[in-house]
Amino acid sequence: MGIAAGSVQAEIYSAEAIADLRFLIEEEKLARDVYLSFGTLYPTIMPFQHIPNSENTHYNTLVTQAGLAGVDVSDLTSLPSNTFQNLALQSLFTSLVAQGSTSAYAALTVGKNIELQDIDDLTVAMSRVPSTSSLYNAYNNLRNGSYNHLNAFNNWLAMTPTPPVPEPETYAMFLAGLGLVALAARRHKPFLTIR
Repeated sequence: MGIAAGSVQAEIYSAEAIADLRFLIEEEKLARDVYLSFGTLYPTIMPFQHIPNSENTHYNTLVTQAGLAGVDVSDLTSLPSNTFQNLALQSLFTSLVAQGSTSAYAALTVGKNIELQDIDDLTVAMSRVPSTSSLYNAYNNLRNGSYNHLNAFNNWLAMTPTPPVPEPETYAMFLAGLGLVALAARRHKPFLTIR
């Protein structure tokens, strides 16, 4: 069952597209809240001082799009900081903050991987809505912003010393886990943990 967008020319979004939108709202919130946590830990790393504001803009953009589509997301917008309705994202948030708290390099790597996953998720979501819709344009703009964030994290990673004992397996596990979150959300299957 689709929901008509509240625009001059009504648009119908599939249930899958609406699920994508709701998931992406929480994903943008997750990015913002993780980066705010790192901004406190690493006050001299500029991406963690500037990008949270951008992520908040991304979040608000998607909330606005939900309103235009007639989708009630008050259950999401009423959530306090660091709190998520999606229990897998809640678990992931805790895990990411813990990983990034080990070193500046780890935090920047978490940021890079969040942006990579966000780009992938936005690309999939774009394929499920009309290319002439305002939601498609919003996703495209947010994806461009995520590419800018990714460049910022990569630039800082290039000049940040690696930890004495790098843990690439941890980062690989994180990326795989984030992919599982997106996949499970799209399939609408409930789950509680990420392995």
